[in-house]
Amino acid sequence: MIVVAIALSARAETPRAELGKRLRRFEIAWQEADAPRRAAAVEPMTAAVRSFFTLELQAAARHLDGAWFTVRSGEAPDPTERAAIATAVTATPVLADTTAETLAVTFATFYETEQDAAGGAPARLRLSIVDGAGETRAQRLGDWAETGGTIQWQTGPLPAGDLTLVVEWVDGPQPIEIARIGLSRVERLRERLDALAAAANTWPEATPPTVRATVAALLPLFKALADGRGQETDFPAARLLRFVEGLRAGAPLQADTIREAARSGDLWLTLSTGRGEVPGRLRAPADATGPLPVLFLHHGAGGSENMFFDTCGAGRAAALGIERGWLVVAPRQGLFGLALDVEEMLELLGDSFEIDTSRVFLVGHSMGAGQVAKQVGLHPETVAAAVALGGGAAAPAGEKAKQVPWLVAAGAADFGRPGAAALAKRLEAGGATVDFREYPDVEHMVIVQAALDDVFRFLDSVAGGKR
Repeated sequence: MIVVAIALSARAETPRAELGKRLRRFEIAWQEADAPRRAAAVEPMTAAVRSFFTLELQAAARHLDGAWFTVRSGEAPDPTERAAIATAVTATPVLADTTAETLAVTFATFYETEQDAAGGAPARLRLSIVDGAGETRAQRLGDWAETGGTIQWQTGPLPAGDLTLVVEWVDGPQPIEIARIGLSRVERLRERLDALAAAANTWPEATPPTVRATVAALLPLFKALADGRGQETDFPAARLLRFVEGLRAGAPLQADTIREAARSGDLWLTLSTGRGEVPGRLRAPADATGPLPVLFLHHGAGGSENMFFDTCGAGRAAALGIERGWLVVAPRQGLFGLALDVEEMLELLGDSFEIDTSRVFLVGHSMGAGQVAKQVGLHPETVAAAVALGGGAAAPAGEKAKQVPWLVAAGAADFGRPGAAALAKRLEAGGATVDFREYPDVEHMVIVQAALDDVFRFLDSVAGGKR
């Protein structure tokens, strides 16, 4: 999936974020839908994928929402609901000091519907700010017509930590969630950011490159969030700020800081050798003991490290790996591949985690499927099992192909099906054990969600017997 980040306005989230939220909402509903509704969603989802590739992002969002309406109930929404769902909601500031008591919530038409946004959007809105324990910390009812596009909400003081703004339409018989936006409030925010910026280039000589690169990547992120610049995902900035301060303060214990941060939630880490680096998102099981199996999740073209955690399978791929006690790692790759190979990434991860090197699994979607094939070709002795979904590439040849069991899958309506089938055929010709699966009424994006149960049954069979 090729997308570009084009701001709707200086303060708006990127279309990339809007598309991600809509894809996640669709995939959650797809998981619960029956077979006829799933089949009916193929056409709008195919249109959505086509729009992604032609960079018609508002059209892609419209098709995604159409697919969601289809799998949700199979019935067309009324014009008012459609206009509400077509609305993009942003909040400023996302990251602020705990002394800030005003939140600007802005509503804008993301794509046009048959009804004018101001007249067709909900008349009554409910805005709620919820903490990590699910407790409502502030709430406000409002009328759409009175907002003028923006609600200046005097929230009062909010607690330090990572919070969630939930925006709902409450006119109908059931509330409909329009948006869910992460917020962070931090005590002495400016003072703490200034202190980190002042020390940015003063590291002890022995500081690992991964620590330096991670801090260098997160400091601009904090500034962007505080300045109101939109990002493609919701970052738990309060927790990440504490993590960065821990790295700065605890030079001898930085491996422990990384390990504990990954056990408490998703962690954005930039793996670096000092010559090459790969940004990634990872999470470790909270209570696992002993060496950790590692699951690498490789995204498709135009995606990022957030895809498998946020959207592909609605985050189920990462969640299922963590449930099994595995370290889940989603590295970011560009169109020209990864700056570090799987062995280099494992070595760097081994600085902070005890790794079970006999159970290293690779899963890739679309372009990521090609990356899986490449990594197996480079290091077949390192990979315990490989999964390619909705794509393919030149297969490892001969003895390299034989060493690794494969699951290759595609949807029957997936434009990546020919590549996946060709990959499976080449692997079999090289002597590899290959399970090729085709899923009816599935196109290119849904293949991850559709195949996940089979993917983890396959990985469990390999993990149980190791190699």
